[in-house]
Amino acid sequence: MSAELRGKTALVTGGTSGIGRAVVEHLAEVGMQVAFCGRDAERGASVAAASGASFIRSDATDRDDCDRSVEQAASLLGGRLDLFVGCAAMIFAAPLGSTPEPIFRELVEVNLTATFRYSRACFEVMRRQGRGVITHVVSDAALRGIHHIPAYSVTKAGVLALSETLAAEAAPHGVRVNAICPGAVFPGMQTTPEGYEHHAEDASTWGSAPSGRHGTGRDVSNAVLWLASEAAAHVSGATLRLDGAAGVATRGVSRA
Repeated sequence: MSAELRGKTALVTGGTSGIGRAVVEHLAEVGMQVAFCGRDAERGASVAAASGASFIRSDATDRDDCDRSVEQAASLLGGRLDLFVGCAAMIFAAPLGSTPEPIFRELVEVNLTATFRYSRACFEVMRRQGRGVITHVVSDAALRGIHHIPAYSVTKAGVLALSETLAAEAAPHGVRVNAICPGAVFPGMQTTPEGYEHHAEDASTWGSAPSGRHGTGRDVSNAVLWLASEAAAHVSGATLRLDGAAGVATRGVSRA
């Protein structure tokens, strides 16, 4: 599987930390040409130095910047784009009644609208090529109500709907679109609205899934590689649960 991906090109958003960084490093490790986006220039430079991937500073809340980033990535990668992996996201852990409306809007903008923008721009490149793979890293929060992260859950459910509808539109053009829904991943995504760092959700505070452990970034990147491979050539419009059976357990994951 890894050998067939060597030399292919990929763009990853949210690649400066957490799951996104794990995906960038793994894709580069198997020989793919990788560009990745993020807002933190210092972290971006660190990931680029460690992985050999190309960093593109990008503001996910700026429509023009999203389009520019995809154009820049395609240029850096020789004019083609074989894989797009959407990992950029923000979380806010608080009950619905304690979630300020500006914060809710910010999560919609970062988690859903930006994913739409990047996906739309990448699809246009892939449509012209007649091939490509788009993989959205979503969350099990899109599949079941999680009471302490309602704003995050709502936005991730939107990304899942985007993934499924784009899959139907993209299939006639040779482009496959799928979603990965990880459960608790450690270390995971900790990006929060500015000034609300104490509202981050930390997977280390959760008990393990029925599988007996937390998920890892490598679990997610392995799934990304499989979905990009010829082994998954007829897989599109799918949602891959990656939670160690936590979502289907009779007694769900509980606090440790």
